Amino acid sequence: MTKLIAITGGSGAGKTTVARALAKRLGAGAVVIAEDDYYRCSSTVPDFDPATYNFDVPAAKEHALLREHLALAKSGEAFDKPVYDLVTHRRTPHVERIVHADWVIVEGIHLLASPELSGLFDVSVFMHSDEALRLGRRMIRDVESRGRTPRSVMAQFFTHVRAMHEAHVEPQRALADLVIVCPYEAGPDHADASAAKIAERLT
Repeated sequence: MTKLIAITGGSGAGKTTVARALAKRLGAGAVVIAEDDYYRCSSTVPDFDPATYNFDVPAAKEHALLREHLALAKSGEAFDKPVYDLVTHRRTPHVERIVHADWVIVEGIHLLASPELSGLFDVSVFMHSDEALRLGRRMIRDVESRGRTPRSVMAQFFTHVRAMHEAHVEPQRALADLVIVCPYEAGPDHADASAAKIAERLT
């Protein structure tokens, strides 16, 4: 039976990097899924305005669909994962076919915050980084790859991200099987070491 692994934590905490390192360690039988691909398409949100929309509340994601897909994965069945464009805030016309895998690694900020999801995972990990570091990483990422301005990143962080982190993300730390601290100097070696710690939990 396919095993499901949750890697959660704040935006900019290092989830994606560690998820990819873990997939590499586990080999060809592992696949990584981003919770971000389950954001609700902006075309379905009345009066959608990316400048004011709260992307950091669990309801911004279509968790019922993610749960349905993870249940299929757990039973060894294939499914079509949506692909979300973080620049246009819309789902693309294309989907990604996920076939049977030994390990499905899911990375995202709300995986243990939703009761409909948390019970599905065989192993759960919480990535912790200081707030200043998470903001700095988010600033670099969003400006370089998501078409954002530094001012808009700051506004979003202090309007929504910080409060939603405290309300929905940080409480997941107590629910995780393993907590990994991701410091400022974290690089490939830290990601590999973190992946090794997670892999130990899978045996």
